[in-house]
Amino acid sequence: MQESSTTEIILTIAVSSIILLIFVCLTIYFFFLQQKKRFQHQQEVLELRESFNQTILQSKLEIQERTLDHIAKELHANFSHLISLININLAAILSQSTGEVREHINETKLLVKELMSEVKALSVSLNSDFMLKAGFNKRLEHELERLKKTKRYNVSYQQHGVPVRLPAGEEIVLYRLCQEILNNIVKHAEATSISVELHYSNQLLYLSISDDGVGFDKNLAAERALEKESTGLLNIAGRAKFISADLQIKTMQGIGTVVDLKIPLTN
Repeated sequence: MQESSTTEIILTIAVSSIILLIFVCLTIYFFFLQQKKRFQHQQEVLELRESFNQTILQSKLEIQERTLDHIAKELHANFSHLISLININLAAILSQSTGEVREHINETKLLVKELMSEVKALSVSLNSDFMLKAGFNKRLEHELERLKKTKRYNVSYQQHGVPVRLPAGEEIVLYRLCQEILNNIVKHAEATSISVELHYSNQLLYLSISDDGVGFDKNLAAERALEKESTGLLNIAGRAKFISADLQIKTMQGIGTVVDLKIPLTN
């Protein structure tokens, strides 16, 4: 009788343990299931937010590009016309002038000619149609030639590999990104030398732009960007992200800055 009672107790304990174990397992399972659903929800929210940010960025870039195209056409049509009229008037005055006045007018005509050349070059650099026809590498060369003509910088440019055309939108974004980098060098770097390397391979476009300027504090620049005091780095990072480029900025105060871009290429 006692043996039967012991067996029942052991059986009861065993069944209770199994039920408890099943309950614990179910609790753990539902906990992890809930965590998985929460994680999936967070991922979906992040993906939606990223998609929204990309849409906003794309709209912003399209608006900027239309604005730049409009400015380029205005420069080419209106400003070029006005400069031509100034040149005609100077030529008329020149025929009636002598001595020192004639020399000043000739100097002014040369300045007007230089101004016309600069306006045309600026119009071309702002007009995306020219960029699409020539290709990114040619437009980059043209931009560097403009910097050379200022005689403020020692500019070196090296290209390796066979040039590959990117999708039209990506080429424009990459070109504007390079303009932003070069513009930052001109405005802030106090550099004397600019070096650019462009490498094409089967799977990657690699671009490096470096200067020997004063460099900058990346943390301070990031704070200013967040406070909207300076948007240069934000624009560069945004454009790089838009074309799926790996962006690396190496800088140190008093040493200079190197900006590296790696863009995956597809057939």
